[in-house]
Amino acid sequence: MNRRGILHLGLWGVTAAITTVLGGLPGQAATNLTLFTARPGSVYQRAGQALQKVLQPQGFNITLQESPGSMFNLEQLAQGKGDLAFAQKDAFILFKNLGGKEQALAKNITVIGPVNQELVHILTRPGVRSLKDLSGKMIGVGPQDSGTYVSALLMLQMADLDVTQERLITGEIRSQIQDLLAGKLDALFVTSGLGSPSLKQIPANAKIQLLPVGQDALKQGKKVFPEAAALYRPIPVPARTYPWQPQAVTALATYSCLFARRSLEQPVVYRLAQTLYKQQVALRQADPFWALFTLDKQQNPFITGLNYHPGVRQYLGETQPR
Repeated sequence: MNRRGILHLGLWGVTAAITTVLGGLPGQAATNLTLFTARPGSVYQRAGQALQKVLQPQGFNITLQESPGSMFNLEQLAQGKGDLAFAQKDAFILFKNLGGKEQALAKNITVIGPVNQELVHILTRPGVRSLKDLSGKMIGVGPQDSGTYVSALLMLQMADLDVTQERLITGEIRSQIQDLLAGKLDALFVTSGLGSPSLKQIPANAKIQLLPVGQDALKQGKKVFPEAAALYRPIPVPARTYPWQPQAVTALATYSCLFARRSLEQPVVYRLAQTLYKQQVALRQADPFWALFTLDKQQNPFITGLNYHPGVRQYLGETQPR
């Protein structure tokens, strides 16, 4: 190869390298963002990996940070130790209502958009008929600071139970499932998507039930903790969703959001929102957990009344009908 050809090849290589560094957007440096997810193999981690895949060609480099779950994510985000986080909306309400420094920190937490609906499964031994019946029982509430832990605290308070006096046991969900089956626990909260793989692995002959929780619980909750009750809505769980669940049941669901720290620059969040909503189909194809990430109110009833980041509000103001 002559000198001209070598020079041409060298310039092509430099151009390719620059394009890679710039995330595929010539003339614009890649934007680096940190996203708090959850434990390895969790739905939040898989959703984060889908986000990485979709955003990288659009000029965003997303670094995933493992965590115990929603409450930890919100605390880290509020303190400015990351840029984005997955968390349940009910976890944010609990965080905001803790008072003290958390209440002040909560002002630095804003929403990019709802991501998915999550069902609060309450698995119990036979004989439990309502949330009230859980009083005095051994109750598994998942890992400390997880979304399951938050849902358990809020729903028990909605039933007017004093969570400081109840026997709430923290631990990993898989081990607590085994404790429930062995009779070491009387009940277990598991907040996850409908059709949770961990719950599908429980054998059909297990002596447990999915506790029905519907409108009556919400009515009671609105009297005791109205802000929390507003976060849940009843949804049907079809019979045989799980091998051990022979009958259809109504349960309460909350939803998860992609949150951002308010101090993240508005132009960055505007471009992020613009890219995400334009790539919403690709996100859902990459991972079904992004099912609610849409501006279609028919598909996503949660998009109104949220504390959006100013960059998201700017984008919505340009795209939504007035």
